[in-house]
Amino acid sequence: MTYLLLYLAVTVIGYFIGARLKKQNKAWKWVGPLQTLVIIFLVFIMGSRIGASEEIVSSLGTIGLISFVFTLVIMFVTVVAFTLVRRLMGFDRYGRRGVAKAAAEAAEASGSDAKADEGEAVKPRLNSLTIIMVIFVAAGIAAGYLFLPESFVAVSGTLLTITLCMLLVLVGIDIGTEGTIVTNFKSAGWRVVVFPFVSIGAMIFGSIIASMFLPFSVQDGVCIGSGLGWYSLASAMLIEYSAEVSAISFMHNVIREIIGILLIPTCAKRLGYIECYCLPGASSMDVCLPIVEKATDSSIAVYSFVNGVVLSAAVPVLVSIFMSI
Repeated sequence: MTYLLLYLAVTVIGYFIGARLKKQNKAWKWVGPLQTLVIIFLVFIMGSRIGASEEIVSSLGTIGLISFVFTLVIMFVTVVAFTLVRRLMGFDRYGRRGVAKAAAEAAEASGSDAKADEGEAVKPRLNSLTIIMVIFVAAGIAAGYLFLPESFVAVSGTLLTITLCMLLVLVGIDIGTEGTIVTNFKSAGWRVVVFPFVSIGAMIFGSIIASMFLPFSVQDGVCIGSGLGWYSLASAMLIEYSAEVSAISFMHNVIREIIGILLIPTCAKRLGYIECYCLPGASSMDVCLPIVEKATDSSIAVYSFVNGVVLSAAVPVLVSIFMSI
């Protein structure tokens, strides 16, 4: 909860800085490039933590394979659920509806050529970001495994938190300079809060499906899935329930976060803006938030943050409930 409040606070600070810049008709053009650099540094640290951790490396055998398959099932079911609900609720693939959608379509109609040029410019940038993240995650894992001691994991936690705070300030600045939060919330309203609960329902359904062909019970499956991407908390809580389930939960949530980071740009481009932030689960509010904002726009970053906050608050509740069934 402390980290949740910290991340919320630094994002709000960034927002007010951005809003003030907008009022003064100023813009910091270096914010975007700096975001990219910090994202690269962030994924390298994450890779290093994985490579330096004996707990993760020692679980890369059978448990790792089970966790990987389980993660794919959960993410697939969640994306399908988000797509169905998004369409039922009237959002287009860019997360727009009502007034916001009409305004965007009018802008597109009046400047379709410019939009086409802009779309062509964005395409390689997103693909490049994905490739760069893959390279630096791999480099981080290699560095952590080959050179960095396991004690680095504890030290890197503080470094990771500082880096996240830097990113969230930059994201807040972007949201503030965009100046469309009120419009977007008026357009989407309560619907934004629905999606985290869609994610929870998809997790339960996906866990039941996975338990039919993976070597654990339905209760084990929902316990594993109820981490919702928050590996540090869920796995620690599940130790009392089962050491094996705790290990699978840890691996599943780590894999979900990494796959989420790598697929967010592609999912935003191919499927939809709203679908992309469902991939990592709870980390859509912190580690993955800058990547979501980079791959979509500032309004979707707001939805992503709300999604992460709700899911993070739900994790200890769900894990406790499913352990006691």
